[in-house]
This record gives sequence, C-alpha cells and structure tokens, in this order.
Amino acid sequence: MLLDGYTASYLAALAPLIAIITAFITPLLSSLSRKPQRFAFILSEIVFILNAFLTFGVFYCVYRMDKILVYMFAGFPPPLGIIYEIDYLNALIGLLIGLVFPLVNIVSYRYLEETTRHNEWYYTLYLGLQAGLLGMTYTGDLFNLFVMLEVTSIAAYGLTAYIRERGYTLNAAIKYGLFGAVGSTIYFVAVVLLYSGLGTLTMADAASSSMGLSYFAESTGIALDPIPVLVFFSGLAVWAFLIESAIFPHHFWLPDAYSSMPPVAAGTMAAVAEGVGAYVIMRIMYSVTGASHVEWIKALLLILGSCNIVFGGYLMATANELKRLIAYSTILDMGYVALGIGIGTPIALRATLFYIIAHAVVKPLLFIAAGSTETYAGTTLMDELQGVFRSNPYLATAFLVGGLAIIGIPPLNMFFAKLALFEAVFNSGLYILLIIMLLGSALSFIGFSRLWYITLTIRSKKALNFKPKHPEIGGEVKAVIILLVLLVILMGLTYGFIDKTILVPSVDSLISTQHRVRFVEEAYKLFTLIKG
Repeated sequence: MLLDGYTASYLAALAPLIAIITAFITPLLSSLSRKPQRFAFILSEIVFILNAFLTFGVFYCVYRMDKILVYMFAGFPPPLGIIYEIDYLNALIGLLIGLVFPLVNIVSYRYLEETTRHNEWYYTLYLGLQAGLLGMTYTGDLFNLFVMLEVTSIAAYGLTAYIRERGYTLNAAIKYGLFGAVGSTIYFVAVVLLYSGLGTLTMADAASSSMGLSYFAESTGIALDPIPVLVFFSGLAVWAFLIESAIFPHHFWLPDAYSSMPPVAAGTMAAVAEGVGAYVIMRIMYSVTGASHVEWIKALLLILGSCNIVFGGYLMATANELKRLIAYSTILDMGYVALGIGIGTPIALRATLFYIIAHAVVKPLLFIAAGSTETYAGTTLMDELQGVFRSNPYLATAFLVGGLAIIGIPPLNMFFAKLALFEAVFNSGLYILLIIMLLGSALSFIGFSRLWYITLTIRSKKALNFKPKHPEIGGEVKAVIILLVLLVILMGLTYGFIDKTILVPSVDSLISTQHRVRFVEEAYKLFTLIKG
C-alpha cells in the first residue's frame, strides 16, 4: 500500500467529513429519486464502505509504519487551532467504527421496510452518528471532542425516537436526551475550567503540562500549578463520559434507549459508541493527565464497575424482553470494561481493549438477531417466543453463540477478555473482584439460559402451531449472522496473535512515558513549522 503519514492524516480528516456532508445532502438527493429510501440506503452504504477503507488506511499507516498522524484544520497549528492526532489506540478504535457501520447497515433496509414507515432520514441520522464517533475518536482537541460528542448525541437521540409508531420511543429519547445533556454540560464545564487554568485545549499541550515539559510554553493560564487543574478536569470529564458509557449510577437511560431504537442502530451503538466512551476515559486519564494523578478515579471505577456487573447481571437474569436482555448485557459488559480501566495495569488495559473489540462483534450479532426475530415472529417478548428458534437455525445459532460469548465460554472471544481480566485482578490482589466477575457470568448464564429454554422448547399447543409472520429472513441477514458468528469464534482462536500485534502496542501507546512524550512532540512539530 503506497501511503505515507502525510496522506494518511488527510484520510483521518476525510472520513468524518464525508459522513457528515453525506448526512446533510442525503434527504435532498433522495427526493430526486423515485425510490428515496433505497437510494438513501445505497448512498449511505457506499459512504460507509469508503470510510472503512479510509479508516483501514489510517490503521495501516499507524501500525505498520509506526506513525503518529497529526492533521491541523485550516492551517492553524496546535495549541492555536484544532488538530486530529492518531496513535495506535485511536487508530484501532477508528477502524472498529469504520468496519461496524457498513456491516450492520446492510441489514437495515429490510428491517425498516418491514417494521416502520421507512424514510431517508434514518440514514441521515446514521451517517451523523458515524461522523460524530469518528470525530470523537480521532480528535486531539478537547473542545472539538465536545462538538463531536454533541453530533453523536443528536444523532443517537433521533435514532431512539425514530420508530414513531411506538409511543414509548419518544419517552426513551427524552430520558436519553436529559441524561446526555447533563453529561455534555459537565464535560463543557470541565473544558472551560481547563482552558482558564492552562490556557489550552490541545490534548498534547495538556499532556505536556502534566509531565512538566517545556513544550507549548506560549499557552498559559491562570493556574500556578497545572496538576490540580488537570486532576479536577479529569474528574469532571470522566464523570461526563461515565454517563455516556452507561456506568452506574448513570445507566438507567440505556435499556429504554436501546430497546426503542431500530435494532440495527442499537447494535451499532452498543458495538462502538460505548467503546468510544471508554476510549475517551482512558485517553483523558492516562494520556492527558497521567495515571499517577488519577488514582482516586481508578478506585472509583472499580466500585462503579462492580455495581454495573451486579445490577446488569441481575436485570439480565430477570429480563422478559429480547432487546432489553441484550441492553442489560451491555450494562454488564461495560462493568468489566470499567474494572480494567480502574486496575490500570498493562494486562488489565489489554483485557479492556480486547473486551471493546469483542463487544463490537457480539453486540451487533445479538441485536441483528433480535431485529430479525421481531420481523420473523412479530414480537420480542420472551414469553411469546416459545419454540420459535426451533424453526430458524440462524437465529438460534446467533443467540446461542452470542450468549455463550457474553457468559465467557471458550474458545469464544469474550472468554479471553475475561481470562486476561481475571489474571489482572488476581495479580492486583483485589480478590473480591474475582467473586463479582464470577457472579456476573453466573447471572448472564441465567438470563441466556431462560432465553434458550423458552425459544428452543415447546410447552404449549400455541407454540406447536406457531406460524412465522415473515417466514423467511433475508439472505443478507443470514450472511451477516454467519460472518459475525465466525468472527466471534476466530477472534477467540487468534487471541494470542491479536494480543501481540495489536493490543500490546495500543496499550503501550497509552501508558508509556516515551510514547506520551512522542505524542506531544508530534503535535509540537507543526507549531514550530508555522512559528519558525
């Protein structure tokens, strides 16, 4: 691949730009077509495939060529202007976003045609969601992070309320919007305080101050000591993204939102939006502020993550609706992610990162299967799905493999994430967390066992005489389910390779002092070029 760091930095800037421009012009162009919904679907899929190539180009350049990519907007260098800065960690998260969207979008058209008043505005919101997530991931500017968070949030609120025929979706969107607005406001306050204290919004500049380096000496704030400002900023910023990531006690919005969205959108949100929230928390704690200054936040994450596991697992065990069961499992999984971030050792962070990657495969599998179940059987209430999966091996396989992965059964991908996290917890001496992790797996086993028992057994004449509402699920749905099932298995079988080639350099880029200095220096080079 003929690609250098300069070109790759432009690819990083192009991906969210293409998505947001297409989002705005999709309704206009669709109105010129005789079949606006189909045109909007095809246009969005083309853009998502293009962005998959762009994010892969960024990933390739960073991992294979050992580059840190920096792109400055409008020719203004840091700390005066906005930059994108991409290292190992956010190149990987960006690639996940780039791959998940085109894969999940393939199945959206059939589902929306069969369940709602399908229109082109869905694809506008979905494109906006990708633009926001990519911007949050690639940005090296803390205020631009706020802007991209707002773009992501607005798209997510719209997707939550999209199926207007169901009256409860508006209530779910309002609840999500209220919680999201609180999180956004807290983060905005954190950014304002940081700017007044340090006189900068550039991540590299703030990281330079936290390490006591003399880079970006031109940016000054009112604080005599930058460390208290950074610690206070980190506390508020992490709090804001705990809300966005549905970490206890801010998890109440997620079940209603994810069960109200079209399942294809919920699968995308669970796959990458929660992972992006976790990425931002790690970036702020470890790259910007420094792990040694946020020990209290790490301890708090251990407590809140444990609560997520217990509450999420309990809700899974008692769930009686398919999409809510998967939503509760997302709460549980984010608890494991919070534990890994809180422990903060290299193996714990590698486990966290692999959990995010595995999550990006398992959750779309389950939500796509839930959406197909809704069109196939006409309902997602578990009590009305007796024996339904006996006549559909694709849906049965999806929920069997996805459920076993969440429980943590080898050789599926999430087993190795949990195994690495078990090792990290054991090495840290926090043995109570081992019990909590085992409890989470047990509760998730109860939840999925109930689902398997109900959907694979026949206990009534009504179940025996079941006739599907739509007898045949689409070929594209079958293909995506098969692909995701294979990925769940293959990722587990190749965990050692993924750990060595991807997880180790990604975590090293997050916690290594040498890499943090390099992260600062790459941004500072642009400033010296313009200045000199």
